[in-house]
Amino acid sequence: MFTNDIIQPTTVFIKKQIRDLTNGDIVLHSIYRSDGLMLIKQYKDLSNDLALKIKYQINKDLPVIVLSPDHTIETFNENKYYNDKDLIMELQSVSKEYSKYMKVPLEEDALIDKKANPKANIDPIRQTNYNEDYIGFLSRSPFFSTFENKLESSHLKNRAQKVKENLITTILDNKVLLDKLNEIKDYKDILLLHSINTTSFVLMIGLTLELPETTLLELALANLLIDISVTQIPKTQFELHLKNEIPNKDFYNLHLNELKKSSAKLPLIRKESIIYGILDHYEYYNGKGHPKGKKGSDISLFGRIIPIAQAYDEMVGGYFYNDGIHPLQAFQKIWEKRGVKFDPTIIRIFIDRTTILKEGQSIMLSDLSQGTIVGFTDFINYPFYPIVKLHDGNIVNLLDIVKSKTR
Repeated sequence: MFTNDIIQPTTVFIKKQIRDLTNGDIVLHSIYRSDGLMLIKQYKDLSNDLALKIKYQINKDLPVIVLSPDHTIETFNENKYYNDKDLIMELQSVSKEYSKYMKVPLEEDALIDKKANPKANIDPIRQTNYNEDYIGFLSRSPFFSTFENKLESSHLKNRAQKVKENLITTILDNKVLLDKLNEIKDYKDILLLHSINTTSFVLMIGLTLELPETTLLELALANLLIDISVTQIPKTQFELHLKNEIPNKDFYNLHLNELKKSSAKLPLIRKESIIYGILDHYEYYNGKGHPKGKKGSDISLFGRIIPIAQAYDEMVGGYFYNDGIHPLQAFQKIWEKRGVKFDPTIIRIFIDRTTILKEGQSIMLSDLSQGTIVGFTDFINYPFYPIVKLHDGNIVNLLDIVKSKTR
């Protein structure tokens, strides 16, 4: 257990547990979900709703470092308290605790403000520091940095590294694109996190489908451009969308108009695969989507991949002003909508070529209990209901639990 509300000698920060977060706390480090996707970014001023969401999704015993009420974030930055040695040591300690909880590696200094080590994120070729740019947030995301570890073959792992390097280079070499992505960063935190999370996820799906390098880059760009389009609407309208889910047809027109405007300055987005990836991602596999009612393989490949990534992050991240659900539950819901909203073949290949649900893999259940997958009753039809040996030695068969609830 961790000590609660102990003010450190410097009085710059307070170490709490997740369970003790409250309205007005300013968290001095990013907080990540168990799957490695970012839940909130560094220096977030918590509302009561956001504090509750964190407690719902994150192990309540984990430590969290918040700014002392004796300071404001302005004085914290003005006095460069991010260089405070005690704070850095504490953040390194917290990183280790989160690494035990998360299913992806977290570097020891992952939670430390990069301003404390400005050379850590300087591009050696361009001699440009992108700590505060979109690319800095993307490259520091634990899931983006490590998602290749979830791919089953060494061949796919090696390809993932090259794809990520290619994407970062493409963004850094295109000022117009980087400026557009920085508009996401400056628009809304939830859109920034959604953009990073879904881009990581679409690349992971694309790799399991063995897409070529250029196609993978175009897939990532198509996904990024969807969120770039959103920055063109007033924030008040976006807030209404998050609270009420504005009909997709309104957002379709938004994407269409932004494509027309951006294509003049961004020639790389004029490719057919990117355009249709953006415009088709509201279509449903059964033909009941928007705007054309396309069905099955008539929907572009990108238009069938992107909705899976978007749906996962929206469900888990609490995108539409809800608490979000557990990653395993999100995968289950996507699996249940295969052939209806999502392409069943893509989902099947993704499951089979990743280690997300494989015997021997660690897993966290919806009640936050942890264990190891020891088998499946029926992997073909029910891949998201494994048999799990919990850390306390008990064995639970998730399929039996589900079937007992439906009787």
